[in-house]
Amino acid sequence: MPIQSPITGSDNTTLEREIPSREIIDAYQKELGMDVSHFFAGIEAVSVYTCRDTGYRFYHPLTLAGDDAFYQEVEKFPWYYMDWKWEHGVADGLIQKDESVLEIGCARGSFLKKLRERGVHVEGLEMNTKALEECRAAGLTVHPDSIEGFSASKKGMYDVVCSFQVLEHVPHVREYLEASLAVLKPGGRMIVSVPNNDSLVLSSGGPDTLNAPPHHMGLWDPNSLIALQRYFNMTIEGLYLEPLQEYHAGFASKIASAAIGTKVADKLPLPHGLVAKLAGRFGYTAASALAPHIVGHSMIAVFTKNG
Repeated sequence: MPIQSPITGSDNTTLEREIPSREIIDAYQKELGMDVSHFFAGIEAVSVYTCRDTGYRFYHPLTLAGDDAFYQEVEKFPWYYMDWKWEHGVADGLIQKDESVLEIGCARGSFLKKLRERGVHVEGLEMNTKALEECRAAGLTVHPDSIEGFSASKKGMYDVVCSFQVLEHVPHVREYLEASLAVLKPGGRMIVSVPNNDSLVLSSGGPDTLNAPPHHMGLWDPNSLIALQRYFNMTIEGLYLEPLQEYHAGFASKIASAAIGTKVADKLPLPHGLVAKLAGRFGYTAASALAPHIVGHSMIAVFTKNG
């Protein structure tokens, strides 16, 4: 049976590879101490498909996405909900004081609080019940709803819809993006931040457990993100690539350990993982000079809703 693209609905897809479910389950247990086996009940292997129309890569079956309990468990890691990241700063600079903003997946509301301080009208959506409680305790208007459900009664209400590290978790991409556009006014903007799987941090082959189900359901790169404008009523206005951040040193460390061994990697200065990867091509002197210019973990696309 042909597998349809979550973006286009077309069966113009290619099977890239299959990952034994046990491999993913064991990685979550070893790396994070989490038991995710129930998500894979009756599923021997997870498939990775490519949508040939857009280049978007996605995990299949689509039923593997994490639930509220999963996200409450992963939230225990202090690095998971960072109060302020590179993408927050970029988006903050793009939003005007007189605009109304809806953030999808607003976590504990740190970005909304920052906007509220500037007098921006803000609302949020958050399905993690624990994070939702924290938002409401801070006086934020946050709804326990998905964008698909929320959009039915809020069409054309907002100047900006934004999401940070959310779209990669979404299995049904078309429905999500259509609903996001529905709540925007004509000419409104959608700001989307996702991991950049074309970056050296994520494409170099180092282990990254959370870049697989039940956490991530899709693997975005700049081309697949830009391609969205061909299938939705919007036009891309800007694409921002994150410079390597020190708080992603963990990724670099894993890459270095996989490439040259832990003992050597531990002696390298940050960002030692990227230096290690480049060193095989250019030598360590050249690699150290190149490292500060490496594209980091994430990227932001800004789309304008067509009138």
